[in-house]
Amino acid sequence: MTVITYQSKRVLKIVQSGKVYRAHRNIGMDRVYSALVEILGLHCECPIFGCLRFRRQCTNGKVSSSAKLVLKVPDECVKLTEYSVWADFMYHIQYTKPADYTMVAVDSVEQLSQVQLDKMIHSLKKQRRPLAYRCPQAILEEIRPEWLVDFSLHNKESFWQRRKK
Repeated sequence: MTVITYQSKRVLKIVQSGKVYRAHRNIGMDRVYSALVEILGLHCECPIFGCLRFRRQCTNGKVSSSAKLVLKVPDECVKLTEYSVWADFMYHIQYTKPADYTMVAVDSVEQLSQVQLDKMIHSLKKQRRPLAYRCPQAILEEIRPEWLVDFSLHNKESFWQRRKK
């Protein structure tokens, strides 16, 4: 499967040096990322997000000083989710019990029902063919150097850098 991911230039250097890149915990997103890792049965601290080539994307991913990596990843190393379901899950996790993302907190039943939460988790867990997704999101445990097919750098100057000139 061809996966496109936007990463920092540091990640590109790690992969180009022949090392495997594994993302580290993101403190601000730790709860929701840990839940996704558990739901998908991943073996990593933090998932790496991407999109499939020639498929609808939720964003172009370009940020200042980023690198667009094109990866040829074995199918068994890619998990797919529907982007909109992932976005809904990220929002609704605030209504779950602090120690258990699978259970709605008692005081939150007006915002989220247990049935809705169960449907989101089931949708994230269920793997389908790429064409079955409206806006597929690719999720990886790692980026291996042999997967790197192509890359491009995005060196965008900030507004303040342009103004100084």
